[in-house]
Amino acid sequence: MAAESGLRSHVLMELRYRYVVEDLQSGTVPMAVRLEPRFYAGKKAAGYTFLGQGSARLLKEAIHDGLVVEEPDARLIPRSYYSIRVAIYQAKRTIGLDPQIQPCHGFRKYFENALDDANVDHEKKMVIEGHFAGTRARHYTDRDIEQLRGVYGKSYVFVELGPTTNTPETAGETVWHHRLAKVETQIARQRVLEAKLVVLQDELSKLSQVVKKSEGI
Repeated sequence: MAAESGLRSHVLMELRYRYVVEDLQSGTVPMAVRLEPRFYAGKKAAGYTFLGQGSARLLKEAIHDGLVVEEPDARLIPRSYYSIRVAIYQAKRTIGLDPQIQPCHGFRKYFENALDDANVDHEKKMVIEGHFAGTRARHYTDRDIEQLRGVYGKSYVFVELGPTTNTPETAGETVWHHRLAKVETQIARQRVLEAKLVVLQDELSKLSQVVKKSEGI
């Protein structure tokens, strides 16, 4: 859920069944996380984000196994923050990660980097991540959410941590094509900048000659 939503740990621990029930019951994936207004304010605001196929599958399994109850105020992660933190850091030691790595923050960075790889529109990316400075600061309607759902859905091949309906070959090819297109765009921009630089150097050279003549040099 952390990797698929980009939500900070304190928000994840407060997630309630009512925040996802609409899409969960309708079978809509990715599932919109419809938080209360208080979550979208402040320096560490939550984004208008989603849970993908992996989270939806695990949540349904948790409900089936009785770990999560289908009640509005039921927590999606019915464990204490401390117990989750201990489990994550035990896993970190088990697989031998650098002790300085912060896994909880790393999940969010993974999500942000995945949206970068997907070449998502910058403003929509900021809204999904919860960076509202510089974006339209207003309430997002159901229509806006559906637009963001489409953006997230197209980006999911970069976000996913496990198998989806895509085959590994298809997913890998999609990622490669997106990254290739991004590199080609960057190269094209660099060529434009280089051309502008040549023009400016030529103009500077002409201006320098004019100055020298005017000074009688």
